[in-house]
Amino acid sequence: MKNKANKGTALIIVLIAAIVLSILVGALYTLFQSNTRSQAWAKERIQARFTAEAGTNLSIYMIMEGADVPQGTDPIKFLPETGNWHDLGSEMGWVLVYVDPHDKNAEIASANAYEVRCLSKVLSEDQTHMYGIASLILPRNFAVFATFLNQAGGGYYGDNYRFDGPFHSNEVPWLSSATPDGVNDLWVYSMSVAADHYLYYNPSTGGLENATTPHHKNLYIQPYEKMLMGEPYFALDVDPIPFGSDEVNWEGAFNAANSGGLVLNGLDNFTRMILLDSLLLVKQSNIADVDTFDLSSYANPVVWVNNGDTETVYLKTDEELNFRNHGLSGLPDGLTIGVNGNLSVSGPILYGNIDLMDEDNTTLLGLIVKEGDFTVALDPDITGMTEWGDETWEIKTSHHDYDGIEIDAVFMVLEGNFELEDGTNTHWPSPAIDLEIVGGYIVENEGITTWSYSGQTWGYWTFVTYDPRLMTMHPPYFPQTGVWDTGYWDERPDMHDVADPNDPNWIGQNGV
Repeated sequence: MKNKANKGTALIIVLIAAIVLSILVGALYTLFQSNTRSQAWAKERIQARFTAEAGTNLSIYMIMEGADVPQGTDPIKFLPETGNWHDLGSEMGWVLVYVDPHDKNAEIASANAYEVRCLSKVLSEDQTHMYGIASLILPRNFAVFATFLNQAGGGYYGDNYRFDGPFHSNEVPWLSSATPDGVNDLWVYSMSVAADHYLYYNPSTGGLENATTPHHKNLYIQPYEKMLMGEPYFALDVDPIPFGSDEVNWEGAFNAANSGGLVLNGLDNFTRMILLDSLLLVKQSNIADVDTFDLSSYANPVVWVNNGDTETVYLKTDEELNFRNHGLSGLPDGLTIGVNGNLSVSGPILYGNIDLMDEDNTTLLGLIVKEGDFTVALDPDITGMTEWGDETWEIKTSHHDYDGIEIDAVFMVLEGNFELEDGTNTHWPSPAIDLEIVGGYIVENEGITTWSYSGQTWGYWTFVTYDPRLMTMHPPYFPQTGVWDTGYWDERPDMHDVADPNDPNWIGQNGV
């Protein structure tokens, strides 16, 4: 009886052990399955985030390469143009992208800033994984520069030069100072140079020295404390910005003029133009009739003068009594004028409203010179040359008419120079008078606008009064640099595609 009892006890123990082992195996299997599912979920979740990043970067690249984007204030679907999802391939999944323009984009007919929102979708065996990313991108427009030099030229920037906006040079610029204390030294808002140094010009010896810091000998680039902070205020060895008529997308302005603006073909060489409020007056010769174009009537506020590469047109604003009142106005989206050949300033070019801090003042003028030069016209009154009979159309650039010349605009010269129309003529104003640019200039090369000899100066002292609106606005269809700044990069895992304008997590909501 004792042996039988022992056998019964052993059997019970074996059965209990088997049950416990079965439970453990089941628990381990369940835990393994759970871990496997968790790992699969994590893997698909990570893949969804990578796919969202890829879709966002792809969209930003397309925008920088010139893809069409919304010009109003409402977001639109960017990828795909038709259908619900854009396929990135079997390994990546799908993306849905909306582009939401900054509300200020409606003020100027080209982009200032966009929020790019990308929602990804990755499929696993039993569920769909989604992930969202939103990025604010600010395409850097050429108009933001107070001065942009593709070639540095042979002149230098010295005492009393002031650039209230960004200064950039694709080549090594020359900087100088003739004072010991830095009080009157070159002043810049920011300086970037696509080289590892700038050249210090010694006015005493005429020698050049490599310099790599804001302070070199008696030169203190101002404001000095700000420059010492380095990037982005003082930056050397930055990437060059592609420039020239074969690199810059000037075609955007031409196409806008051709499709909804004004294109002027076949104008005579030396045609003269006047901006009067929102009107453009064109007179091709002394005896020709005046053609008048109401620029406010065009869908796109862009004019393109399709003249020859070496032909010249002259431009100024109206000179009636209180001519500031007749400056450019009535075009809240601004105005861009492009020319194939030379564009010459024949008198002041003024805004009707010069209050640059007025939030309602959105009128900006952009000038694009594709192949020729941007020049200050030689005034016949100081050379003895014959002038046109009608005083309204006379060239007036000498000190006999004004204390100086003001150009309210940002202008771009893609292949030529910014200089005097005739640099060899000895009849330029002496002493030199002011040439004030209220805006900025973006040029292939800055040529001669003034020179000194035997203690006398001729021509025009050029300086820039930066238009602070150019930090966030620019003239319509003015070219982009191809460089952009990222305002933010937000991961939004709760983003979805269920349409609900009141839901901040809906990809199509208006949020910028």
